[in-house]
Amino acid sequence: MFADNMDILTVARWRAMCRINYAHGTSSLRRTLTNRLRAFVPSPHAFVDLVTSHGGIFGGEVALSFFLRLDSYRPSFVEIYSSNYNYEKLCEAILDDPSISARIKTHSFFTNTHSHAIHRLVASSLNIHLSNGLSILVHQSYTCSPFAPMSRTPSTALSNFVSRYSFGCSHPGLTLARRALLADKVTPSFTPYDSATFERLLSHNFSISVSPSAWPEYRRVFEDGSLWTPEVCWREKFLCPNQGRFFGDKGSLVGYFDPLGGDKGRCVKGQLAPFGPMLIWRIMTTFECGDGCEYLDEVLDQGVTYIPVLFRSDPVGELRDSILDRRTGTASLYRFTSTACLDRYIRRGQFVTM
Repeated sequence: MFADNMDILTVARWRAMCRINYAHGTSSLRRTLTNRLRAFVPSPHAFVDLVTSHGGIFGGEVALSFFLRLDSYRPSFVEIYSSNYNYEKLCEAILDDPSISARIKTHSFFTNTHSHAIHRLVASSLNIHLSNGLSILVHQSYTCSPFAPMSRTPSTALSNFVSRYSFGCSHPGLTLARRALLADKVTPSFTPYDSATFERLLSHNFSISVSPSAWPEYRRVFEDGSLWTPEVCWREKFLCPNQGRFFGDKGSLVGYFDPLGGDKGRCVKGQLAPFGPMLIWRIMTTFECGDGCEYLDEVLDQGVTYIPVLFRSDPVGELRDSILDRRTGTASLYRFTSTACLDRYIRRGQFVTM
């Protein structure tokens, strides 16, 4: 199908042109996910349903491969993130599934040290080694949000998610151009899986840097052609490493597989991503913003690296924090059925920890 050869932004626009395109584009997006899971499980559709029904999300390289839509990018392990209260039931459901258990060679549970759990926000993990040499990793979040471990990934190339109904990319402008900001404060806690992931990123021509100024279009130049300091802030493009971010802000890409078929309503009702227990975070980086994003950020206070939040739907289409009942400034791509666009951002103090 020729839609499978389009990048994800082109598919999203093309399927909005007519009903026929919509059906083909939606099928193409679903195939992109299931084709990447087929090597791990015999029934990828059922596997996606199982994970989503237990509040889990697909992250890591599988989610990245979904957004890149490259057949050549096939990771050797699947990473699944779960909240701290859904983790045990999700693990039991996976291990008890007959079609999956038939492929399992060994499996083990691993509880992280307190230090590692704090640094990576992963309390424990289930490692499933399959008979074909591939692996399935299920990570238990240190918090009530399955997105907490994603905020401590080694680079922004891995801050993506996919579920049965929705998908999201925190830095589409970089990720789709094969660029990523490095969370260099995370590198001391690297695991062998992290090292393998970075090797694959580099082998697929990813450019990774602590600062956006590593790339020419993010450097500021005076009129005489002299280069300004490379350590500049790109807050307006949501690229400042010290900036608070969340899935649904104007710098992210969040969408639904079947928005006309009610996928958004299913996410709202089931409190599934991008609704329900989510996260606001900033990159774990040594980058220092000259414009004071760490001190004057509109989302996170100084010294705060993440806060779990609970998002719910709003009658006019924007996200709301269900604790203080405030609207957020969401991205236009996020609101498939809404033409309204809020110009304001989240103000500091509108979210509280859960």
